[in-house]
Amino acid sequence: MTIYPGGTIHNHSLEVYSFFTNYFSDLGRTRTFDGTSNWACHTLFKTALTISGICIMLFFITLQSFFENGFTKVMAILATFFGIIAGACYIGLSWLPYDVAFWEHRYFVQAGFISFLMMSLFYSIAIFQDEIYPNKYGWAFLIFMMILFPQILIMIYGPRSWTSPNALLLQATSQKVVVYSQILCLLYQAVGLWKLETRLKQKV
Repeated sequence: MTIYPGGTIHNHSLEVYSFFTNYFSDLGRTRTFDGTSNWACHTLFKTALTISGICIMLFFITLQSFFENGFTKVMAILATFFGIIAGACYIGLSWLPYDVAFWEHRYFVQAGFISFLMMSLFYSIAIFQDEIYPNKYGWAFLIFMMILFPQILIMIYGPRSWTSPNALLLQATSQKVVVYSQILCLLYQAVGLWKLETRLKQKV
């Protein structure tokens, strides 16, 4: 955000990144709205999302290994399936910037968020049904779902960002809320998984 040359859909001459009226995807554009090269920011964005996508996929593969009973194992496998799709979508959207491949980029964004919603649902079920895994981590997934689901509705059915500045404000701000909530949720889940693993090792 700091090195982004500037510009939004409705204000091409803006010389900074606008937190509430720029999408995260604007950081990955090859050029800004006025044609300025965005190579440095684009490269950082693509690198960061590629690493994040790989880490997300590895995290969910690791997480599902902690569920061993029949039903919870099935739920965890389903959750991991959608988690892997979400991670792959994040990588895909970073390599297909929307000023180059708009529809493909949009598809990966929508598929990534919907996959994350499904992952959260199945993992919350698995956690609530598991005798060892603390329920508070299931509640964390459910709370995140309550934040994510409205954003998906806004993203798909809300006013298009190019129609007015207020529409852009709604779309870009809701995206920020979801992404930062997602980061906090995954951090909480990662710490929880580490604590659970440590506790189980101490019992051995």
